[in-house]
Amino acid sequence: MPALPATRIPFRRPRASGESRLRGPEALVLVLVVLALVASWVAFVHSVENSEVNVDPALDKLVMTRITAPLDYAAHGAAIGSVIAAGLLAALLGGFRSLGGGVRLALCVLSATAAIWAVVSYAPREILSAAIFGATGPFVWFTLVFVMAGTDRRIWSYIDPVIRVLSYTTTGLAIRTLMASEWRHYYGFSKYTAYAILLTWLGGWTLLTATRMRGFRLMARASPQVMAMLMAICAQARSWTILSLLILAAFILLRSREQGSAVSGIRTLIMGCVLALAAAASVYATIPRTLIDSAQGLSDRLDEDTRSGQYTEFFAVVPVADLLLGRGPKGTWYWRGFGEYQYFDNGYLWMLFMGGVPTLLCYVPIVVWPAIRAIRLNPRGADGAAVCLVLLWGLALTGLSTYTLPSTTFNSFLVSLWAGRCHLLLAENAHWKFARARTTSIFRPKAGH
Repeated sequence: MPALPATRIPFRRPRASGESRLRGPEALVLVLVVLALVASWVAFVHSVENSEVNVDPALDKLVMTRITAPLDYAAHGAAIGSVIAAGLLAALLGGFRSLGGGVRLALCVLSATAAIWAVVSYAPREILSAAIFGATGPFVWFTLVFVMAGTDRRIWSYIDPVIRVLSYTTTGLAIRTLMASEWRHYYGFSKYTAYAILLTWLGGWTLLTATRMRGFRLMARASPQVMAMLMAICAQARSWTILSLLILAAFILLRSREQGSAVSGIRTLIMGCVLALAAAASVYATIPRTLIDSAQGLSDRLDEDTRSGQYTEFFAVVPVADLLLGRGPKGTWYWRGFGEYQYFDNGYLWMLFMGGVPTLLCYVPIVVWPAIRAIRLNPRGADGAAVCLVLLWGLALTGLSTYTLPSTTFNSFLVSLWAGRCHLLLAENAHWKFARARTTSIFRPKAGH
């Protein structure tokens, strides 16, 4: 029998048969993951629900200002702490080995780069300030260790119902907003936009993991995504309307693959159209002016170009050389009408602006690339849902959808878990390939025998 090569399998060691329950540190990872999701969801929703509406004198338009309360700070801090703790503990339990060698290197380089930028940019008195934990601070990149918490398949049977509960709860809050609030068009971010964003990702998972369901159970699982589309229409948000349609298309594709028939996909499309029309009719019967004015406003904006001017002004004041290493977490660019500005409606360009080429080249293989690689595995069920949603996140980062950037908020944490599941798929595939090759080498007869 030929000697076997001493190749290290890039996957955590399989458990003994029947050992499926979480124990000790693994159960602690699950608790931290659930705490991270719930706390970050509370921080986001509470700040949205406690927002104020004012008229911006410069723009002469209604704008919504999110008011941050002590509860929001506490929930946000608890979420970040839980995310990092869950990621590091999962790494010690084998999650780090589940990542490919290049991804492990990218995670280390990105963390080191973020730490260096933090040391250079922040004064000692700012170390515990809100800014360092905010949308441009180093914790945006530190929290990517959460990816490793998604590489243990056993915890997903517990995470899945938590996501569904948050999805249905958000749907209820969105319905309340739709029914109880007087509809007005806001410039920029609004409650409608906030719930459209949350429900796009929450409802996307709830729907895409229901490809084998039928009847009323399927209708219930589709309701958050239908509500996401209605909220996007009310917000007159073209990008989020498009994303909702893409999620519905992904569901039809995954369901057709599960059923093994294109006819099943057509039936699903018809059922989806009927459900959407029924939901729209219900909204129209209750608050007709909201739906009419929203649809008319969205129709009027279909051919409006809201991107070219931003790109033109950005590159007029930001030299390409500044994108090589970035301008750091305090970097700004001057945008007429807004003044010194830190954001951009293109996540990849924003990463270059913040941290330069190292940040972009590290983020993509950690979050986006594993989903692209996993397509060839033809994933189904919840695996297919994770791959599709990470791909849509990568597409949204191109500028397709507003308010989509890596951050320390609920949506980014959710995407990190899905990216971890994509890494899990790739690790499992590599493991079984190695096992198959090992078995073949054992039973292959020697030459001449």
